[in-house]
Amino acid sequence: MVPGSPSGGIFLSYRREDAAPYARLLQFQLSERFPHARVFMDLDSIEPGLDFAEVIRDAVGSSAVLVALIGRQWATVADEEGRRRLDDPDDYVRFEVQTALERGVRVIPVLVDAARPLRQQQLPAELHKLARLNALELSYGRYQYDSDRLLDLIQRVLAAPGDLAEAARAPSRQPDSRPTQVPSGPHALAATLTHGSRWLTVHAVAFSPDGHLLAVGLQDARTQLSDSVTGEQLRTLKPDATSGSEMTGPIHAVAFSPDGRLLASAGGDDVVRLWDPATGRLERALTGHERAIWGVAFSPNGRLLASGSEDKTVRLWDPATGQHQHTLAGHAGAVNAVAFSPDGRLLASASDDKTVRLWDPATAQHGRTLMGPPHGPHWLGQVGGVQPGRAAAGQRERG
Repeated sequence: MVPGSPSGGIFLSYRREDAAPYARLLQFQLSERFPHARVFMDLDSIEPGLDFAEVIRDAVGSSAVLVALIGRQWATVADEEGRRRLDDPDDYVRFEVQTALERGVRVIPVLVDAARPLRQQQLPAELHKLARLNALELSYGRYQYDSDRLLDLIQRVLAAPGDLAEAARAPSRQPDSRPTQVPSGPHALAATLTHGSRWLTVHAVAFSPDGHLLAVGLQDARTQLSDSVTGEQLRTLKPDATSGSEMTGPIHAVAFSPDGRLLASAGGDDVVRLWDPATGRLERALTGHERAIWGVAFSPNGRLLASGSEDKTVRLWDPATGQHQHTLAGHAGAVNAVAFSPDGRLLASASDDKTVRLWDPATAQHGRTLMGPPHGPHWLGQVGGVQPGRAAAGQRERG
Protein backbone atom coordinates (compact mmCIF):
# COMPACT_ATOMS: atom_id res chain seq x y z
CA MET A 1 0.00 0.00 0.00
CA VAL A 2 1.24 3.53 -0.74
CA PRO A 3 2.38 5.08 2.57
CA GLY A 4 -0.15 7.43 4.07
CA SER A 5 -2.92 6.60 1.61
CA PRO A 6 -6.13 4.94 2.79
CA SER A 7 -7.64 2.08 0.87
CA GLY A 8 -10.43 3.13 -1.48
CA GLY A 9 -8.30 5.20 -3.84
CA ILE A 10 -9.08 5.90 -7.49
CA PHE A 11 -6.52 5.04 -10.17
CA LEU A 12 -6.63 6.86 -13.53
CA SER A 13 -4.92 4.85 -16.27
CA TYR A 14 -4.50 6.51 -19.67
CA ARG A 15 -2.19 7.16 -22.58
CA ARG A 16 -1.05 10.72 -23.05
CA GLU A 17 -1.34 10.36 -26.83
CA ASP A 18 -5.13 10.00 -26.84
CA ALA A 19 -6.69 10.87 -23.47
CA ALA A 20 -4.48 13.31 -21.54
CA PRO A 21 -6.96 16.27 -21.49
CA TYR A 22 -9.79 14.05 -20.27
CA ALA A 23 -7.58 12.48 -17.60
CA ARG A 24 -6.55 15.88 -16.25
CA LEU A 25 -10.11 17.15 -16.12
CA LEU A 26 -11.34 13.94 -14.48
CA GLN A 27 -8.57 14.20 -11.89
CA PHE A 28 -9.88 17.61 -10.91
CA GLN A 29 -13.49 16.41 -10.78
CA LEU A 30 -12.61 13.30 -8.77
CA SER A 31 -10.59 15.27 -6.23
CA GLU A 32 -13.47 17.68 -5.82
CA ARG A 33 -16.16 15.00 -5.58
CA PHE A 34 -14.15 12.62 -3.36
CA PRO A 35 -11.87 14.83 -1.21
CA HIS A 36 -10.95 11.96 1.14
CA ALA A 37 -10.00 9.50 -1.62
CA ARG A 38 -6.54 9.56 -3.14
CA VAL A 39 -6.49 9.88 -6.92
CA PHE A 40 -3.49 8.15 -8.54
CA MET A 41 -2.34 9.51 -11.87
CA ASP A 42 0.82 10.02 -13.92
CA LEU A 43 2.76 7.13 -12.40
CA ASP A 44 4.94 7.20 -15.49
CA SER A 45 6.78 10.02 -13.69
CA ILE A 46 8.24 7.65 -11.13
CA GLU A 47 11.18 8.99 -9.17
CA PRO A 48 14.64 7.62 -9.99
CA GLY A 49 15.65 4.66 -7.88
CA LEU A 50 12.11 3.33 -7.42
CA ASP A 51 10.88 0.09 -8.98
CA PHE A 52 8.00 1.05 -11.29
CA ALA A 53 6.36 -2.35 -10.83
CA GLU A 54 6.31 -2.01 -7.05
CA VAL A 55 5.01 1.55 -7.18
CA ILE A 56 2.19 0.58 -9.55
CA ARG A 57 1.33 -2.53 -7.52
CA ASP A 58 1.14 -0.46 -4.33
CA ALA A 59 -0.97 2.25 -5.93
CA VAL A 60 -3.37 -0.19 -7.63
CA GLY A 61 -3.53 -2.32 -4.47
CA SER A 62 -4.66 0.69 -2.44
CA SER A 63 -7.38 1.58 -4.95
CA ALA A 64 -10.98 0.48 -5.02
CA VAL A 65 -11.38 1.27 -8.70
CA LEU A 66 -9.21 1.72 -11.78
CA VAL A 67 -10.60 3.90 -14.58
CA ALA A 68 -9.05 2.85 -17.90
CA LEU A 69 -9.40 5.74 -20.37
CA ILE A 70 -9.28 4.12 -23.81
CA GLY A 71 -8.82 6.43 -26.77
CA ARG A 72 -8.62 5.57 -30.44
CA GLN A 73 -4.86 4.89 -30.25
CA TRP A 74 -4.87 3.03 -26.93
CA ALA A 75 -4.22 -0.40 -28.46
CA THR A 76 -2.16 0.69 -31.48
CA VAL A 77 0.27 3.40 -30.33
CA ALA A 78 3.90 2.38 -31.02
CA ASP A 79 7.26 3.15 -29.44
CA GLU A 80 10.26 4.80 -31.11
CA GLU A 81 11.16 1.57 -32.88
CA GLY A 82 7.70 1.05 -34.31
CA ARG A 83 6.69 -1.73 -31.92
CA ARG A 84 3.23 -1.69 -30.40
CA ARG A 85 3.52 -0.61 -26.77
CA LEU A 86 0.75 -2.91 -25.66
CA ASP A 87 2.91 -5.91 -26.62
CA ASP A 88 5.62 -4.82 -24.16
CA PRO A 89 5.12 -6.38 -20.69
CA ASP A 90 6.79 -3.28 -19.20
CA ASP A 91 4.35 -0.85 -20.83
CA TYR A 92 3.01 1.26 -17.97
CA VAL A 93 -0.60 1.24 -19.14
CA ARG A 94 -0.64 -2.50 -19.75
CA PHE A 95 0.94 -3.17 -16.37
CA GLU A 96 -1.55 -0.91 -14.56
CA VAL A 97 -4.62 -2.60 -16.04
CA GLN A 98 -3.14 -6.10 -15.75
CA THR A 99 -2.32 -5.57 -12.07
CA ALA A 100 -5.85 -4.36 -11.35
CA LEU A 101 -7.40 -7.36 -13.11
CA GLU A 102 -5.12 -9.79 -11.26
CA ARG A 103 -5.84 -8.20 -7.87
CA GLY A 104 -9.60 -8.07 -8.32
CA VAL A 105 -9.75 -4.26 -8.37
CA ARG A 106 -12.86 -2.94 -10.11
CA VAL A 107 -11.85 -1.88 -13.63
CA ILE A 108 -14.09 0.55 -15.52
CA PRO A 109 -13.23 0.87 -19.24
CA VAL A 110 -14.13 4.32 -20.57
CA LEU A 111 -14.20 4.80 -24.36
CA VAL A 112 -12.98 8.30 -25.18
CA ASP A 113 -14.24 10.31 -28.17
CA ALA A 114 -15.97 7.50 -30.06
CA ALA A 115 -13.20 4.94 -29.54
CA ARG A 116 -14.43 1.47 -30.51
CA PRO A 117 -14.80 -1.29 -27.91
CA LEU A 118 -11.71 -3.45 -27.56
CA ARG A 119 -11.63 -6.97 -28.98
CA GLN A 120 -9.70 -9.83 -27.45
CA GLN A 121 -7.73 -10.22 -30.69
CA GLN A 122 -6.23 -6.77 -30.05
CA LEU A 123 -5.05 -7.59 -26.53
CA PRO A 124 -2.33 -9.70 -24.93
CA ALA A 125 -3.71 -12.74 -23.12
CA GLU A 126 -3.31 -11.07 -19.72
CA LEU A 127 -5.77 -8.34 -20.75
CA HIS A 128 -8.43 -10.48 -22.46
CA LYS A 129 -10.85 -9.89 -19.60
CA LEU A 130 -10.76 -6.16 -20.36
CA ALA A 131 -12.60 -6.81 -23.64
CA ARG A 132 -15.45 -8.49 -21.74
CA LEU A 133 -16.05 -5.62 -19.35
CA ASN A 134 -18.97 -3.30 -20.06
CA ALA A 135 -17.65 0.15 -20.97
CA LEU A 136 -18.86 3.69 -20.46
CA GLU A 137 -18.40 6.47 -23.00
CA LEU A 138 -16.80 9.89 -22.58
CA SER A 139 -17.14 12.42 -25.37
CA TYR A 140 -16.59 16.13 -25.86
CA GLY A 141 -20.13 16.71 -27.11
CA ARG A 142 -21.80 15.42 -23.96
CA TYR A 143 -18.92 15.53 -21.50
CA GLN A 144 -20.92 16.73 -18.51
CA TYR A 145 -23.46 13.95 -18.79
CA ASP A 146 -20.88 11.23 -19.47
CA SER A 147 -18.56 12.29 -16.66
CA ASP A 148 -21.49 12.56 -14.29
CA ARG A 149 -22.42 8.93 -15.02
CA LEU A 150 -18.83 7.85 -14.42
CA LEU A 151 -18.54 9.71 -11.12
CA ASP A 152 -21.87 8.31 -9.93
CA LEU A 153 -20.63 4.80 -10.67
CA ILE A 154 -17.35 5.41 -8.86
CA GLN A 155 -19.30 6.72 -5.88
CA ARG A 156 -21.28 3.50 -5.74
CA VAL A 157 -18.09 1.44 -5.95
CA LEU A 158 -16.41 3.42 -3.17
CA ALA A 159 -19.50 3.26 -0.99
CA ALA A 160 -20.05 -0.49 -1.31
CA PRO A 161 -17.38 -1.75 1.14
CA GLY A 162 -18.33 0.82 3.76
CA ASP A 163 -22.01 0.02 3.42
CA LEU A 164 -21.32 -3.68 3.87
CA ALA A 165 -19.17 -3.05 6.91
CA GLU A 166 -21.77 -0.74 8.41
CA ALA A 167 -24.47 -3.32 7.81
CA ALA A 168 -22.38 -5.98 9.51
CA ARG A 169 -21.89 -3.79 12.60
CA ALA A 170 -25.50 -2.70 12.81
CA PRO A 171 -27.75 -4.56 15.28
CA SER A 172 -30.22 -6.90 13.68
CA ARG A 173 -33.82 -5.74 13.55
CA GLN A 174 -37.03 -7.61 13.07
CA PRO A 175 -38.61 -6.97 9.69
CA ASP A 176 -41.37 -4.40 9.65
CA SER A 177 -44.63 -6.14 8.81
CA ARG A 178 -46.38 -2.88 7.98
CA PRO A 179 -47.09 -2.29 4.29
CA THR A 180 -44.50 -0.17 2.59
CA GLN A 181 -45.56 3.11 1.04
CA VAL A 182 -44.39 2.87 -2.57
CA PRO A 183 -44.25 6.21 -4.38
CA SER A 184 -46.37 6.16 -7.49
CA GLY A 185 -47.78 8.45 -10.08
CA PRO A 186 -46.23 11.53 -11.70
CA HIS A 187 -44.08 12.55 -8.73
CA ALA A 188 -42.29 9.20 -8.50
CA LEU A 189 -41.85 9.11 -12.25
CA ALA A 190 -40.43 12.62 -12.44
CA ALA A 191 -37.91 11.89 -9.69
CA THR A 192 -36.77 8.72 -11.41
CA LEU A 193 -36.36 10.25 -14.85
CA THR A 194 -34.54 13.28 -13.47
CA HIS A 195 -32.01 11.26 -11.49
CA GLY A 196 -28.88 10.56 -13.54
CA SER A 197 -30.12 12.61 -16.50
CA ARG A 198 -30.06 16.13 -15.09
CA TRP A 199 -27.83 17.36 -17.90
CA LEU A 200 -30.10 16.11 -20.67
CA THR A 201 -32.98 17.86 -22.42
CA VAL A 202 -36.14 15.77 -22.79
CA HIS A 203 -37.63 16.33 -26.26
CA ALA A 204 -40.54 13.87 -26.51
CA VAL A 205 -42.86 11.67 -24.45
CA ALA A 206 -45.55 9.13 -25.29
CA PHE A 207 -47.68 6.66 -23.32
CA SER A 208 -48.29 3.14 -24.55
CA PRO A 209 -51.94 2.39 -25.43
CA ASP A 210 -52.48 0.50 -22.17
CA GLY A 211 -50.87 3.31 -20.17
CA HIS A 212 -48.28 1.03 -18.55
CA LEU A 213 -45.21 2.38 -20.37
CA LEU A 214 -43.86 5.86 -20.89
CA ALA A 215 -41.34 6.48 -23.68
CA VAL A 216 -39.03 9.46 -23.30
CA GLY A 217 -36.83 10.86 -26.08
CA LEU A 218 -33.57 12.37 -24.81
CA GLN A 219 -30.94 14.79 -26.04
CA ASP A 220 -28.21 12.11 -26.26
CA ALA A 221 -30.04 9.97 -28.87
CA ARG A 222 -31.47 7.52 -26.35
CA THR A 223 -35.09 6.60 -25.76
CA GLN A 224 -35.95 5.48 -22.24
CA LEU A 225 -38.88 3.22 -21.38
CA SER A 226 -40.26 3.53 -17.86
CA ASP A 227 -43.07 2.01 -15.83
CA SER A 228 -45.66 4.80 -15.70
CA VAL A 229 -46.88 3.77 -12.22
CA THR A 230 -43.65 3.25 -10.29
CA GLY A 231 -41.32 5.34 -12.43
CA GLU A 232 -38.86 2.44 -12.72
CA GLN A 233 -36.65 2.69 -15.80
CA LEU A 234 -37.14 -0.58 -17.66
CA ARG A 235 -34.80 -0.29 -20.65
CA THR A 236 -32.89 2.14 -22.83
CA LEU A 237 -33.19 2.01 -26.61
CA LYS A 238 -30.17 2.92 -28.71
CA PRO A 239 -28.69 0.79 -31.48
CA ASP A 240 -24.97 0.15 -31.34
CA ALA A 241 -22.49 0.44 -34.16
CA THR A 242 -22.79 -3.24 -35.05
CA SER A 243 -26.47 -2.85 -35.93
CA GLY A 244 -25.62 -0.87 -39.04
CA SER A 245 -27.91 1.91 -37.80
CA GLU A 246 -26.04 3.89 -35.19
CA MET A 247 -28.18 6.73 -33.92
CA THR A 248 -26.97 10.32 -33.70
CA GLY A 249 -28.57 13.50 -32.46
CA PRO A 250 -31.47 14.05 -30.05
CA ILE A 251 -34.76 12.14 -30.18
CA HIS A 252 -37.43 14.64 -31.26
CA ALA A 253 -40.45 12.35 -31.50
CA VAL A 254 -41.74 9.02 -30.13
CA ALA A 255 -45.04 7.20 -30.80
CA PHE A 256 -46.53 3.81 -29.95
CA SER A 257 -48.51 1.79 -32.46
CA PRO A 258 -52.21 1.37 -31.56
CA ASP A 259 -51.64 -2.22 -30.40
CA GLY A 260 -48.54 -1.24 -28.41
CA ARG A 261 -46.30 -3.74 -30.18
CA LEU A 262 -44.12 -1.14 -31.88
CA LEU A 263 -42.51 2.10 -30.76
CA ALA A 264 -41.34 4.62 -33.35
CA SER A 265 -38.54 7.06 -32.55
CA ALA A 266 -36.95 9.73 -34.72
CA GLY A 267 -34.69 12.70 -34.29
CA GLY A 268 -31.50 14.47 -35.22
CA ASP A 269 -30.49 12.05 -37.92
CA ASP A 270 -32.76 11.24 -40.89
CA VAL A 271 -33.94 7.77 -39.79
CA VAL A 272 -37.20 6.52 -38.25
CA ARG A 273 -36.59 3.51 -36.01
CA LEU A 274 -39.17 0.90 -35.03
CA TRP A 275 -38.59 -0.95 -31.77
CA ASP A 276 -40.19 -3.84 -29.92
CA PRO A 277 -40.91 -2.16 -26.56
CA ALA A 278 -41.27 -5.54 -24.84
CA THR A 279 -37.71 -6.59 -25.65
CA GLY A 280 -35.97 -3.35 -26.59
CA ARG A 281 -34.95 -4.87 -29.92
CA LEU A 282 -34.59 -2.68 -32.99
CA GLU A 283 -36.98 -4.15 -35.57
CA ARG A 284 -36.22 -1.95 -38.57
CA ALA A 285 -34.82 1.41 -39.61
CA LEU A 286 -36.73 3.49 -42.17
CA THR A 287 -34.52 5.66 -44.35
CA GLY A 288 -35.41 8.22 -46.99
CA HIS A 289 -35.62 11.61 -45.30
CA GLU A 290 -32.73 13.93 -46.06
CA ARG A 291 -32.68 15.93 -42.82
CA ALA A 292 -33.69 15.67 -39.15
CA ILE A 293 -37.16 14.34 -38.29
CA TRP A 294 -39.45 16.20 -35.90
CA GLY A 295 -42.70 14.23 -35.88
CA VAL A 296 -43.99 10.66 -36.12
CA ALA A 297 -47.52 9.27 -35.86
CA PHE A 298 -49.28 5.93 -36.42
CA SER A 299 -52.64 5.76 -38.15
CA PRO A 300 -55.51 4.57 -35.92
CA ASN A 301 -55.49 1.11 -37.54
CA GLY A 302 -51.70 0.88 -37.27
CA ARG A 303 -51.21 0.22 -40.98
CA LEU A 304 -49.47 3.52 -41.73
CA LEU A 305 -46.72 5.51 -40.06
CA ALA A 306 -46.21 9.19 -40.93
CA SER A 307 -42.98 11.12 -40.38
CA GLY A 308 -42.34 14.85 -40.83
CA SER A 309 -38.88 16.26 -41.49
CA GLU A 310 -36.78 19.38 -41.90
CA ASP A 311 -36.51 18.35 -45.56
CA LYS A 312 -40.05 19.86 -45.93
CA THR A 313 -41.71 16.50 -46.63
CA VAL A 314 -44.00 14.02 -44.94
CA ARG A 315 -43.35 10.36 -45.64
CA LEU A 316 -45.80 7.51 -45.26
CA TRP A 317 -44.52 4.03 -44.38
CA ASP A 318 -45.88 0.53 -43.91
CA PRO A 319 -44.67 -0.24 -40.37
CA ALA A 320 -45.17 -3.98 -40.85
CA THR A 321 -42.65 -4.15 -43.68
CA GLY A 322 -40.77 -0.86 -43.43
CA GLN A 323 -41.66 -0.05 -47.05
CA HIS A 324 -41.99 3.57 -48.11
CA GLN A 325 -45.50 4.24 -49.46
CA HIS A 326 -45.72 7.93 -50.36
CA THR A 327 -43.89 11.23 -50.06
CA LEU A 328 -46.12 14.25 -49.39
CA ALA A 329 -44.48 17.42 -50.69
CA GLY A 330 -45.79 20.97 -50.67
CA HIS A 331 -44.63 22.65 -47.48
CA ALA A 332 -42.20 25.54 -47.94
CA GLY A 333 -40.53 24.95 -44.57
CA ALA A 334 -39.57 22.21 -42.16
CA VAL A 335 -42.38 19.88 -41.06
CA ASN A 336 -42.50 19.93 -37.27
CA ALA A 337 -45.43 17.64 -36.43
CA VAL A 338 -47.89 15.15 -37.94
CA ALA A 339 -51.18 13.70 -36.70
CA PHE A 340 -53.92 11.40 -38.03
CA SER A 341 -57.63 12.07 -37.55
CA PRO A 342 -59.38 9.52 -35.28
CA ASP A 343 -60.97 7.78 -38.28
CA GLY A 344 -57.68 7.76 -40.21
CA ARG A 345 -59.10 9.58 -43.22
CA LEU A 346 -57.03 12.73 -42.78
CA LEU A 347 -53.41 13.43 -41.98
CA ALA A 348 -52.37 16.86 -40.72
CA SER A 349 -48.86 18.31 -40.95
CA ALA A 350 -47.60 21.51 -39.31
CA SER A 351 -44.68 23.50 -40.69
CA ASP A 352 -42.29 26.42 -40.36
CA ASP A 353 -44.12 27.93 -43.34
CA LYS A 354 -46.97 28.93 -40.95
CA THR A 355 -49.41 26.41 -42.41
CA VAL A 356 -51.16 23.20 -41.46
CA ARG A 357 -51.82 20.98 -44.46
CA LEU A 358 -54.49 18.29 -44.57
CA TRP A 359 -53.85 15.20 -46.68
CA ASP A 360 -55.71 12.08 -47.73
CA PRO A 361 -53.30 9.34 -46.61
CA ALA A 362 -54.97 6.75 -48.84
CA THR A 363 -54.26 8.69 -52.03
CA ALA A 364 -51.44 10.99 -50.84
CA GLN A 365 -53.45 13.93 -52.19
CA HIS A 366 -53.38 17.37 -50.61
CA GLY A 367 -56.81 18.52 -49.47
CA ARG A 368 -56.77 21.84 -47.64
CA THR A 369 -54.26 24.34 -46.26
CA LEU A 370 -54.93 26.13 -42.99
CA MET A 371 -52.93 29.30 -42.48
CA GLY A 372 -51.24 29.93 -39.16
CA PRO A 373 -51.54 33.14 -37.11
CA PRO A 374 -50.11 36.24 -38.84
CA HIS A 375 -48.29 37.30 -35.67
CA GLY A 376 -46.42 35.56 -32.88
CA PRO A 377 -44.12 32.54 -33.32
CA HIS A 378 -43.12 32.08 -36.97
CA TRP A 379 -43.71 28.36 -37.11
CA LEU A 380 -46.30 25.79 -36.12
CA GLY A 381 -44.99 22.97 -34.00
CA GLN A 382 -47.78 20.68 -32.85
CA VAL A 383 -50.97 19.17 -34.23
CA GLY A 384 -53.38 16.75 -32.63
CA GLY A 385 -56.97 15.63 -32.32
CA VAL A 386 -57.58 16.25 -36.00
CA GLN A 387 -61.05 15.38 -37.30
CA PRO A 388 -62.45 15.67 -40.81
CA GLY A 389 -63.13 19.32 -41.59
CA ARG A 390 -61.11 20.78 -38.72
CA ALA A 391 -57.62 20.71 -37.27
CA ALA A 392 -56.02 21.77 -34.03
CA ALA A 393 -52.65 23.51 -34.22
CA GLY A 394 -50.44 24.52 -31.30
CA GLN A 395 -47.33 26.64 -31.13
CA ARG A 396 -44.03 25.89 -29.45
CA GLU A 397 -40.46 27.07 -29.47
CA ARG A 398 -37.77 24.70 -30.57
CA GLY A 399 -35.49 23.84 -27.60
